[in-house]
Amino acid sequence: MLLPFCAGLLCCTFPERTGYDRNIGDYKPIHATEQVTEVPAQETHKAEDTAAKPDSTASEPKPKHMNSADKARAAANRKEAEKAAQRALPTPDFETYAKGWLGAKYVYGAASKTQTDCSGFVMQVFKGYYNIALDHSAARMYKDPRGKSVGRGSLREGDLLFFGSFWNISHVGIYLSGDRFIHASSSRGVVISNLNEKYYKNKYQGARRFR
Repeated sequence: MLLPFCAGLLCCTFPERTGYDRNIGDYKPIHATEQVTEVPAQETHKAEDTAAKPDSTASEPKPKHMNSADKARAAANRKEAEKAAQRALPTPDFETYAKGWLGAKYVYGAASKTQTDCSGFVMQVFKGYYNIALDHSAARMYKDPRGKSVGRGSLREGDLLFFGSFWNISHVGIYLSGDRFIHASSSRGVVISNLNEKYYKNKYQGARRFR
């Protein structure tokens, strides 16, 4: 009776059999250390990709730090490039340049392309085209020693025309050609008028040439 019972216990404790081995005369058991855990293919590929890709941040060159001297040189180079580009542009003729203010509103004391008075208009045109600085005053322009007096029959483009009375110069314009002149009228803004119009003919006090 004991032999069959013991044999049953031994059978319950035997390891799982996988195949008969002639060298040992028995079935080979599977040991826990020999069990292989399969790695999912997806994770294997991820590991390979990570190893294959270089560190992009390490290969990229770092931006050069600019000190104050470098910044100053860069700013100077930009300004010089801008000046060179402006010099390369064709210079418009004087009349075309002055007409850039046509339609500007008359505002006493102003001097811009949208709002100006008569002397402010002349001041802007002469500074921008001839690089000649004039006072913001028709009376002071008339007395400016740099201006050469010009006769009515010798007027040329760019000459300044003055209007008012013998005692008071109150208006200034710029001669164009063919008795036309451009000016900032107090009632119409910047316009082109004819010097032979009765009002301007009676108020005309002379001309000055500054270039």
